Amino acid sequence: MAYYIIYDSDTLYMQTSLEEDILETILLIQQNGDVPTQERILSHLSQPEASISTALEQCMHLDLIISGGSSGYHLTPAGRRAAEMISRKHAVLECFLKETLGLEAEAASREACLLEHDISEETINALDSFMQSKGGRCREHHRRPCPTPPASRPLLSFPEGEPLIVTFVSCPGRHRRLIDLGVIEGEPIIIRRKLHNEAVVISVKGCDIALSPEVASEIHARRSR
Repeated sequence: MAYYIIYDSDTLYMQTSLEEDILETILLIQQNGDVPTQERILSHLSQPEASISTALEQCMHLDLIISGGSSGYHLTPAGRRAAEMISRKHAVLECFLKETLGLEAEAASREACLLEHDISEETINALDSFMQSKGGRCREHHRRPCPTPPASRPLLSFPEGEPLIVTFVSCPGRHRRLIDLGVIEGEPIIIRRKLHNEAVVISVKGCDIALSPEVASEIHARRSR
């Protein structure tokens, strides 16, 4: 039986999609006039508490946020720039998908949630300029929380031995190896083993694949029965 190990090498020089979502969520909570506590962040994101805690620690390590105790988490200048950029990416993508490609609002928002973590700032600037030249209203869009597919949950929230169906991979561009191995939307998988550090071993297409916590956190699934 083939056995693969996949690591997220991008974490050495860029945030994972979960870390970007956390930065953006903190920004949204603050804009709504609320305190971005860990509990409030958890309520906005469909991720296990341990994954959120790990991502928050990584964001602090990268000097993107600071903890204010009872006053919650606060964005550093670098963290605010990152949060505002990912929010702008979503707004421009959603605008383009709705006004140029004709997608319904819900579908456009869902696709923007998937694309916003992979697309470059250069491409976003080009899309924004294109939409402005066509009379688009990208700048009028307000960022909404990314929806979670019905009955879909983060892979890490399921127990060992659970037969699952992959619902989406939130950052497919960073993990082409997952696609090559068949970890794609609609594919049946089984969690073979959960390791102490939140890494998991899954079975897909007859192969066992070991996923690092960073990669596993990008995968959402639902029960197959």
